[in-house]
Amino acid sequence: MLKKFPFPVLLSLALAGAAKAEDFSSLYASPLPLPAASLPADKHAVTYQLRGVITSHPGQTVFNTEDGRVFLLEMSAEEAAAYDGKPVEIWGKAEASDDLDTLKVYSVAPYDPAVPAPEQPPYKSKFKPAVFEGEKDGALLVSNIRWAEPAATAHDFTWTSAVIRPELIKDIYFVTKVQPPGIAGHSLLFYEFEDGGFTAADGRKSRGFYLSVEAYAHEGQAYSLLAGFKKTYNIIWLLTNFEDYSMDAGFGKDWLNFYPLSADKAGKVKMARDTVEQATKDRAGEWYHSTRNNCTNNLVTMINHALPKERRVRMWAIPNLIYNFYATTPPMVPGYLGRKGVLGPKAFTLDASNLREFIPLPPPAAGTAPAEVPAP
Repeated sequence: MLKKFPFPVLLSLALAGAAKAEDFSSLYASPLPLPAASLPADKHAVTYQLRGVITSHPGQTVFNTEDGRVFLLEMSAEEAAAYDGKPVEIWGKAEASDDLDTLKVYSVAPYDPAVPAPEQPPYKSKFKPAVFEGEKDGALLVSNIRWAEPAATAHDFTWTSAVIRPELIKDIYFVTKVQPPGIAGHSLLFYEFEDGGFTAADGRKSRGFYLSVEAYAHEGQAYSLLAGFKKTYNIIWLLTNFEDYSMDAGFGKDWLNFYPLSADKAGKVKMARDTVEQATKDRAGEWYHSTRNNCTNNLVTMINHALPKERRVRMWAIPNLIYNFYATTPPMVPGYLGRKGVLGPKAFTLDASNLREFIPLPPPAAGTAPAEVPAP
């Protein structure tokens, strides 16, 4: 008798059982099914849990959160009227991580603001949401950038403000973080700039920044794929300088593969600017999901910002039913987007053996001995 497993279990078993990342290319080579014309085209993928007040207007329902955000709600006029002006907790879904203005409500209930929400442990110290501080002459000032120095001999970092000049973008890479024995378990985007395009506010320079979308875990909370299918983690769009994430991988056993984005300069400039906008959004109450709101599909969503409409990646195989597996699983994306002409062949790999080729140690100060290069 065959035992049936839910899709999350099958997915985790497939990932755990694969010997090499490249095996996925042949395993999932068949095309995805096209959506049936009779199915509703509901593409809501991002879940939110929020507290605030509903205000019912003719033809429009507005939701003001406790922390000052404003959303439009899709819900029945009768239900909106029943909760008009009352403090409520809602569960709703947005279409995508870059389209959060409207939430389709599937649960609403009153709550007492005088009763505090249960206290959670603090978030892990390696996480801080980036904050947009303003723009001057096209330069974007962003705080809470995780920053490491080239001279670091371990993953030591600080939090700093940085100036980003999107017009100086040089290249953008989709990056897979590969772990022994060879399975890509995480994805990033790397934005490389011309000289002066990405600098700390105090003038320190870096080659560029990474965008890493991650499960926003609390202290003592471990990540697991299966837990990510439940409402276990919130989400964070983390920005780090090139040295930070590269050295974090290079000092360990992981390696990073870089695949260049095939887009014109205007598209890359737009994508760099839009990434700052999306990475600095207040995402409190947004839930991570292992396939529909994860480390990889959000990067593909951002890549679509650099592409004309006819080249954009379809995020759903069947709306509201099957998410595009090729756009949400790290080992699948380079081959899938390569076949679509969105990514080029792998440009380079960064690991412990060549880390200092990409991040050379600074010259020693006069009268001091050269710094030691850490062993791979």
